[in-house]
Amino acid sequence: MDLSIIIPVYNASKLLERCLDSIFEQKTQYSYEVILIDDGSTDNSIEIIKERKEPNIILYKQQNSGPSVARNKGVELAKGDYCAYLDADDYWMQGFIEKTISFLKNHTDCIAVNVAQRHLSVSGEHLTPCCYTTYKHPFILDNFFTFWANNMHVCTGSVTIKTNIIRESGGMRSDLRITEDLEFWALLSTYGEWGFIPEILFVSDGRDVTQSQGWLSKMEQRWKNAPSITEWEKRIITRLPKQSESYKKARGRISRNLTYCQLLSDRLSLSRHEAIKYGHYFTKDPIGRLMNLAKYTPLTWWMLAKFLKYREYHRKLN
Repeated sequence: MDLSIIIPVYNASKLLERCLDSIFEQKTQYSYEVILIDDGSTDNSIEIIKERKEPNIILYKQQNSGPSVARNKGVELAKGDYCAYLDADDYWMQGFIEKTISFLKNHTDCIAVNVAQRHLSVSGEHLTPCCYTTYKHPFILDNFFTFWANNMHVCTGSVTIKTNIIRESGGMRSDLRITEDLEFWALLSTYGEWGFIPEILFVSDGRDVTQSQGWLSKMEQRWKNAPSITEWEKRIITRLPKQSESYKKARGRISRNLTYCQLLSDRLSLSRHEAIKYGHYFTKDPIGRLMNLAKYTPLTWWMLAKFLKYREYHRKLN
């Protein structure tokens, strides 16, 4: 078996068929299996899966435990030499399987490769990593953290990984309920070389599901679950005894986002501490600049928190 495709499923009936169709319509010489881990759905997701006629579908049902646990169970069940994760509300473009597997078979030193992606946000924006238009052909990254810090080019659904490396790494952390994917990419990059295919072959589009579940309620839970950087990076730094400037820059981008979440969940002391410690490496976007200006006194930090919370709670969604 070449590829195991792992899909966590939780109340995903609205877009699940689109996700599965995007897999089974792939034209490829490679063999694959589709492992669907139902994470305690209460809608008709399981019925949709059981109605599919494809023989290479595996359904595993578990109590609701979160996407990381589901993905790790999928890896445990996987028979493929490679694994790819796909969320049930996202989909692949034609060529994802063929091009990612071919790349890894032709570059045996690579432990993973990812494609460019398009993100359709709840505000209606179509976001893509700006780097993909710079390159014409697939290539191996000279330095993962440098490229990642500049482009944040990896996301769940865009990556194909050697199964043995996932197992060796220990898989995704189930104790992280936000940025667990980012922690995982950073960890995996310490096991070998990483490739990049500058072609949009993955689309992340959870707008309908997010809106039906309540965007604000979902975001409040994410803000509350944001860990400190010390907690976030504890596995990574054991494999990076010497923290390079490229890693510090990448970590700064992660910290900017986690600090934002901590601030919005009223953890003002922790978030200000993070801004003081890692703010030098924050992304130089308007919010990152504001946090660096406000971090020097508790009063200005409190004022920033009030402003950002007002901004989020009055955001207009399409």
